[in-house]
Amino acid sequence: MRSAYVALALACLVLALGASCAAGDAGNTNSQSNAAAPAPTTSADASPTPASEPALPPGSDARAYLERGIDAYKKNRDQEAVAAFEEAVRMEPDFAEAHYRLGLAYSAVGRNDEAEKSFETAVKAYKKMSDEESENAEAQFYLGLTHVKLGKYEDAVKAFKLAVKQAPEDSDKYYELGLAHSKLAQYDEAVRALEKAIDIDPDFFRAAEALTRAREGLDRRKAFLKDLEKMRQKPKTKSNTNANTNASSAPAPTPRPSAP
Repeated sequence: MRSAYVALALACLVLALGASCAAGDAGNTNSQSNAAAPAPTTSADASPTPASEPALPPGSDARAYLERGIDAYKKNRDQEAVAAFEEAVRMEPDFAEAHYRLGLAYSAVGRNDEAEKSFETAVKAYKKMSDEESENAEAQFYLGLTHVKLGKYEDAVKAFKLAVKQAPEDSDKYYELGLAHSKLAQYDEAVRALEKAIDIDPDFFRAAEALTRAREGLDRRKAFLKDLEKMRQKPKTKSNTNANTNASSAPAPTPRPSAP
């Protein structure tokens, strides 16, 4: 009897160990499968879309919308910039800077006809401001920038000249004056304006680059005028001289008799 109990106990022990091993093998298999599964990846090229700024509080003025638009424009959120600038000019129709910056934002989103209209409105607003504040250098400066956007470089030069006269220590104003002169191939004037900008700010890298280009343009212009003068002073060729001599020595044609 005792031997039977011992045999039964051993059989139970064997069954229990077998079940435990099977469970362990299954667990190990699942663990290995999970380890072999690739980890989820995120695209390195995917750049998060910048979140929109919260709405301005009720009662915000046109200046607040202008600042909101400038911030959005700098962050390449051009549609938001358009919306903010549009609200600014809606609230204050004579807001010159808002019209100018709205033109920039329209250009950024490809609405070029609307951009041109905004720049034209900005010109009118800046001229009105200049008439009321004759010593306002910033109004003249932005008037010049707006003329540049419209391709009216002669008008831009006039505005920038007034701006540098009223703010003679502002390197940015001399820089823009130099660029406008360059657009008109007025390289002597461009060089002088850009040199002044660098005198005021020796680290003005963009002005230094523009000065190099203006000097190159000036050299090309001088070379062209020199070649043109040589052509004017070039002696007449022999064939031309003979042609002129023959023409002068040829007998005058005999007049035909009058008809009866």
